[in-house]
Amino acid sequence: MPMRVLFLQQQPCVRALKYAVALRAARPDIRLAFAYRGVKLSKLYASGDELFERWYHLGNGLERDLRRAVGEFRPDLIHSHNLPDSLTVLALEVTGGSIPVVHDVHDFQSLRRTPYEDGFSEPRDAIALEKRAVEESAALVTVSEELLAEIGLRHRLPARVLTFPNYALRRDLPCELPPPDRPRNGALRLVYQGSLAMNDGHYDLRELFATITAAKVKLDVYPNRPIPHYRGLGLDIRRKLPPARLFAALPAYDLGWAGFNTALNGAHLDTALPNKVYEYIGCGLPVLVLRHKALARLVDVHGVGVVLDGLGNLAERLEALDLVTLRRQVAKIRFDLTVEARIGQVVDLYESVVRA
Repeated sequence: MPMRVLFLQQQPCVRALKYAVALRAARPDIRLAFAYRGVKLSKLYASGDELFERWYHLGNGLERDLRRAVGEFRPDLIHSHNLPDSLTVLALEVTGGSIPVVHDVHDFQSLRRTPYEDGFSEPRDAIALEKRAVEESAALVTVSEELLAEIGLRHRLPARVLTFPNYALRRDLPCELPPPDRPRNGALRLVYQGSLAMNDGHYDLRELFATITAAKVKLDVYPNRPIPHYRGLGLDIRRKLPPARLFAALPAYDLGWAGFNTALNGAHLDTALPNKVYEYIGCGLPVLVLRHKALARLVDVHGVGVVLDGLGNLAERLEALDLVTLRRQVAKIRFDLTVEARIGQVVDLYESVVRA
């Protein structure tokens, strides 16, 4: 079914980029446009603008600008990515039910205790907006079954729901991996790539990293932005790399780290399946996670790593790992856990919503 899809988001994120890459490859008859408030994809990821045939910047006249985008592009469906949930509500109001809206939940406001770090502040009626965005949309997409369950405890779910995790793009992954039984050259090497913070939130990893390095475990970090406060923790802090170079570097490591600070946002972490986990797997790395519910389930179900209850005796536990078996399992399933392998689920959702 040919269709026109308008993406809507405060600032285009890597999840939107992944959707667009896979949709354009699998279904060239689906035409894409993007309405946004922040900056274009190319400003964030050095590419991606070409995936959308039209870009609509939403300025201070937010409702007026969205009406113009809808009127010009004439979408069959609007795919709105939170946060903020207010954009989904605006789309519902602008279309008045004439165009179905799919609400895609990256972050669930009800589970957060720290502000969303994307350059906007939530309104006072954020939870009321959250409820409307979930209950009035034609369909709901979430990143994990755990998140879907939390939303269902608080709001009435629409008739159509889809869990679509933050899979990696297969096109970005290395084609070849080092042999799983390669000899070890010294101590095990852990790697972490992605966000770091200093706000006691889930990306404030100073205490965890200090504990890891105190156990004489080597940890390299590729932060997505400079953060000098992490120096002096015994880490090897590498410079930021573009995705292609980062994914080429990751297979040289033994394990990917995906444990986070639960002090403030433990409930949120229990529902999260971060991009980096699927990127580690796609690059052939077994993952180390703490007992965050969604992450622990992913590791246990697919056998792609180790779930830790804490960091006690970390060095000894790592030395006892059957790393060869873990590497073989990761290599076996890594291409199945990609956006391209699963994009048919999104297309099926779009078609069912448009037909309805």
